[in-house]
Amino acid sequence: MKRKILAFVFLISSFVMFGQEINSARFETIVKALKINKSQIRTEFYTEKKMPNEKDSYIVVLPIFDGQEDEGIYTVRNYLLITDEKGNIKNKYYDPEEITSDAVGLSGITIDTGLYTVSKDIRAFGIRVSFRGQSQPNPYSTEELSLFYRKNGSLKKILNRFEVYSYGGEWDTRCAGEFHETTSTIDLDKKTTANFTDLIIKTQNINRRTKLIKGDCKDFETSKTTYKTLKFSNGKYQ
Repeated sequence: MKRKILAFVFLISSFVMFGQEINSARFETIVKALKINKSQIRTEFYTEKKMPNEKDSYIVVLPIFDGQEDEGIYTVRNYLLITDEKGNIKNKYYDPEEITSDAVGLSGITIDTGLYTVSKDIRAFGIRVSFRGQSQPNPYSTEELSLFYRKNGSLKKILNRFEVYSYGGEWDTRCAGEFHETTSTIDLDKKTTANFTDLIIKTQNINRRTKLIKGDCKDFETSKTTYKTLKFSNGKYQ
C-alpha cells in the first residue's frame, strides 16, 4: 500500500516539474486510449490547456519518440488531442511533421489559445515549438507557431511551423559581437480569402552591435518593422 502511495506522489510531482497544470488522471486515460508505451513519450514536453471557448474541452500535446535517442539527438512527432476533463478523446490528430532536437535542441512546447478567429464560427489555436542552441559564443534560439482547428473527429492544420521569433549572433563572450533578433505578431485583417481571415504579420527586426570602447561595453542598435499578409490557399495559410 505504501509503495502505491509513493508511486502516485512521484507521478504527480514529476508533472509539476516538467509541465504546468498537468492532470495525472487525464494523462493516464489518454495513454491507455492511445495504447502507447510511456517510454515512447517525451514527458517533459507533454502539455495541456483548457479551451477557453468550449465547455469541458482540453487541448493536449503528447510528444512521441520517432525512433531512438542517439547521443542526445532525437526526433518526436506530436499527438494533438481535444479531450474532456477525464481524458476521453473527442478529436485526435497525429502530426506527421518531424521535430528534431540536435545541436539546436528542442526547449519547449506550449499551447496558444489566443483569439485566432480565422473564419466565421472557427476559432483556431496554436502550438508553439521552441528551440535553443548550446553555443555560448554563437547563441541561437527560435520559436515556431502552427495553427489548428477542430474538424469532425480530427484537427485541421492551417499554418505550419511559421517562425515567430528568432535570435542569434556571434560574440567574443566578453563584449564585442553582433546580434539579430526578429519578433513577429499576428493580427486579423478585415479581408478574407476563401472565407478565411487574412493574417497580417508584423515583424520587428533588431540588429545589435556591441563594442568595447575605453573599457566600457557599448551597445548600438537599429530596428526596422515590416508587414506582410498570409492568405488562405489550398487548405492552409501561405
